[in-house]
Amino acid sequence: MSLRRINSRYIKCVECILTKYCTGFKILLLVLLIALYHLQQGDSHVILSIKDFLNDSHSTNVDHSKAFQDAWKALCGDSGRGREASLIIHSRETYTIQPQLFEGPCVSSHIHIQIDGTIEAPRMVKDWGSKKTDCWLCFGKVTGLVLDGSGVLNSHGENWWSSVGLSSRPAAVKFSGCQNIIYKGLTQINSPKNHISITSSTNATLSNIHLIAPSTSPNTDGIDISVSHNIQILSSSIKTGDDCISIQSGSYDINITSVTCGPGHGISIGSLGKRETSEIVQNVNVRHCTFTGTQNGARIKTWPGGQGFVKNILYEDITMINARFPIIIDQHYDGRIQSGATAVKVSGVTYKYFKGTVVADVPAIKLDCDQKSGCDNIVMDNINITSSSPRTPLTSYCKFAHVTSRFVSIPIKCNYHVNMQPPSAKPYAEPPAPIAISAKPYDELPTALNLTPHDTAW
Repeated sequence: MSLRRINSRYIKCVECILTKYCTGFKILLLVLLIALYHLQQGDSHVILSIKDFLNDSHSTNVDHSKAFQDAWKALCGDSGRGREASLIIHSRETYTIQPQLFEGPCVSSHIHIQIDGTIEAPRMVKDWGSKKTDCWLCFGKVTGLVLDGSGVLNSHGENWWSSVGLSSRPAAVKFSGCQNIIYKGLTQINSPKNHISITSSTNATLSNIHLIAPSTSPNTDGIDISVSHNIQILSSSIKTGDDCISIQSGSYDINITSVTCGPGHGISIGSLGKRETSEIVQNVNVRHCTFTGTQNGARIKTWPGGQGFVKNILYEDITMINARFPIIIDQHYDGRIQSGATAVKVSGVTYKYFKGTVVADVPAIKLDCDQKSGCDNIVMDNINITSSSPRTPLTSYCKFAHVTSRFVSIPIKCNYHVNMQPPSAKPYAEPPAPIAISAKPYDELPTALNLTPHDTAW
C-alpha cells in the first residue's frame, strides 16, 4: 500500500494491534512506518547541501552561480512546501559566484541558509558579468529568512575602489522588500560599496556580524538602512572606510546595541535632504556602543535646502577611544550656508553617559544647526570625555541649537542653552548597565528632564 494512502486512523489501528500482540522487530517496523508517514505529510525539515546541486562541470568551473540558483529554487519553491528548508555550505568549502538575485515570495515561510565556508565574488571587475547590478548577493521580497553561520563573504571590492565610480559600484548584500529576517554570525570582507543594504524591509535582526574593510576604502559603509522599520543591530563589529551604520530616509524604530565601530565615520543619521528632498528619520536608539579611532561618533548630517525631520534620537552609554567629533549635528553637510533655504528639522536628540578620550584638533561637540529652523530639545546628560592630548583642552562649537545640559565636561555656549546641574548633585553618574534585549523593536525614550528653581538660562 502506498504511504500516501496511509491515514492516521490506520496507523493507530496498526499500532494498537502490534503493541498488543507483537514485540521486537514488528514494533520497530511500526516506528519506521509512522516516521515515514510524517515525512510524507510534510512534518520534516529538509536539509540540502550545495554539493547536491553541483555536477562534474560545476565542480571544476570557477563559477558556481547555477548551483546556487538551483539550490534557491529548491528552498524557495515546491520542495519547501509545508516544511522548514535549510541549505548548508560546510566549513572548508569555497564557492565563487557572480551577482545573484534570490527572489521571493517563497512557498515556505521558514528558509535557512547556513554558511560555514566561504563564498567569494569574482576577483576581477570584468568577471562580474555584463549585466549591471546594485548588489552582489541580493534578496528580494523574501519572508522568514535566516542567514547565519561562521563563514566568510568576500566580495573583493579592492578591485573596484580605484577603477569604478561610486554610483556604479554594488553593495555586497542587500535585503529589499523583505520581512522577518535574521542575519547572524557571518564575516564580510571588502565590499565594493556598502557591505549590507536594508531597504523597504520590516523586522530584521542583525547580530554577531563582522564587517571589515581598510580605513582608506572609499564609501564602504557597514550597514545602510533606508525606508525600513523595526530593525535591530546587536553585538557586532564594524571596521570600514565610511559610516559604520547609516540610517537613511523613511526609517524608524531602529535599535543599535553593543556595536564596536572603528575605523570608520561613526553611526550616522543621514545624510538627509540632498537636492531639496523631504526626508524623515525617527525613533532611533543607539546604546552601549564603542567608537575607536573613528572620524565621527554620534552624527546627524543634513543638506541645506532639504525638508522633513529627524526626531526622537537617543545615544546612550557611548565610549570613545581617540575618536574625532564624538558628538556632531551638521546641517551644512555640503559646507555651504544658503540664506533663506529650508532645512530638515532636528529635534528631540539626547546624548547620555558619554565617556572616553577624543582627539582635540577639532571641537569635541559640534552643533552646527540651521539658522532659520534651529535644533530643538537637544539634551546633553553626563558627557565626560577628555582630550587624548592632556595639554590640549577640548572645545565645543554651537550655533542655533536649544540645548539642555547636565554634568558636561566641556563648556557649551549656544542660543537658549540651559545648564541643569543642581548645586548638590554628584557629577558624572555611572550609566546603567546593559540590559537584555527585549522583544520590542525599541525601548521607550526617557522622559524629559525637569527644570528646577536652581536652573540657569543662558
